[in-house]
Amino acid sequence: MVKKENHNNFIPVVIPSYEPDQRLLDLLKNLISEKLTNILIVDDGSASSYQSIFQEAEKLGARVIHHKINLGKGAALKTAFSYCMENIQDFIGLVTADSDGQHTPRAIGDVMERLWCASDSLVLGSRDFDLPNVPEKSRIGNVGTNMIIKVLYNKTLKDTQTGLRGIPKSFIPKLLELKGNRFEYEMQMLQCAFINNINIEEVPIETVYDSRENHATHFRPIKDTLEIYKVFGIPRAFLALLRCKMSKK
Repeated sequence: MVKKENHNNFIPVVIPSYEPDQRLLDLLKNLISEKLTNILIVDDGSASSYQSIFQEAEKLGARVIHHKINLGKGAALKTAFSYCMENIQDFIGLVTADSDGQHTPRAIGDVMERLWCASDSLVLGSRDFDLPNVPEKSRIGNVGTNMIIKVLYNKTLKDTQTGLRGIPKSFIPKLLELKGNRFEYEMQMLQCAFINNINIEEVPIETVYDSRENHATHFRPIKDTLEIYKVFGIPRAFLALLRCKMSKK
């Protein structure tokens, strides 16, 4: 069997990042220690005080693309997708990961391995939301979108909000056409896969959450949740949730 580090020659790791901390550098060092060195970071308009982190990332061997202003996670992903299509020859797909330490090198490698074997499938690194360390807001958000997708598309997924994804090259042109620029973009990606009959596979991954009280997140709970629901149409989304609730009575 071909080793995962050889897969990485054909499957780059893409990390969108906005005002990161030491966890991004720790992730890079851990990836490099596992011989996963084909890494592309998109700095999504971080302030000048964060540029030393991106400079250190470049010293470690990552390629860094900079947005002049903050455009959103979806925009950062599309910048990375365009870069890969235009500048990397012979790649078969890519793996997206978050910069906050939620995705371990092992999990990234497992998603990469599955994409290597199923290069026409969208591969999701799926967390276990039944574990006690999962924040309640994350559990509720995932359950809600799972129910909406089940009602509207008759698809059953365990983790609709994962940022760890293996994306086939053949799917990228359609993803570049999507208009979302923030967190809703990842939900649009799933919707696009349903509409275009892209096979979706889920790979169980370690469920990691930072327990520190000052753990920063750029997700805006109300505004971004509404943007995600707008992907399905807010009336349709809430009707789907209502149908699920009534069917359980």
